Amino acid sequence: VGANVMGVHNVLCVTGDNARIGPTPTSNTNILDFDAVQMLWILRRMRDEGIYLDGRKMKSPPKLFLGAAASPFASEPKFQALREEKKINAGAQFFQTNLIFDPDGLDLWLEALHKRNILDKVYILAGVTPIRSNRMAQYLYHNIPGVILPQKILHRFEEAREDDYEELGVEIALEIIDKIKDKKGINGIHLMSVGWEAIVPRILKDAGLGITLLISD
Repeated sequence: VGANVMGVHNVLCVTGDNARIGPTPTSNTNILDFDAVQMLWILRRMRDEGIYLDGRKMKSPPKLFLGAAASPFASEPKFQALREEKKINAGAQFFQTNLIFDPDGLDLWLEALHKRNILDKVYILAGVTPIRSNRMAQYLYHNIPGVILPQKILHRFEEAREDDYEELGVEIALEIIDKIKDKKGINGIHLMSVGWEAIVPRILKDAGLGITLLISD
């Protein structure tokens, strides 16, 4: 509510990583009192019905545009689509996906959303990042849940010279954007710079992307 007063209307609701995998002592804090679906429901109720979680009426309901994370590769597409449907029913109006490196695999998830008749009920921003080094590629391949890095991309970094890593990362990011930006159901790109903010203008320009703001009425 305080953020809304300050002019923040777009809210991304995420459950977060399990506290057990975080560093102590902060990892002892329980972040799972409620998950993304419950948070969406609470905020949607505040916005649409003007009611706090405890039942109190609000004097001025917030204007919110609610979003959630989506993970097309975390499990079978049909199961992920069920999870996404729960978020939409709870109030999600847009999704930001995990990193996409497999455009063909993304099609399977989009088709699963279509089969559940929810593909046209939400805006989808596909997550893309430029891989900056072979070390980063190896980390994405081995350590990030819900992110699938195809071996053919990993091999391109393993075979490249160190001086060519950054240019290769930009090249791959542009290839992925070109393959997914016009897919039915994809409304935009969530470009994650991961500490490489200086490269963002070039990628936007070379990919022919404009900037669109998602704003609630």
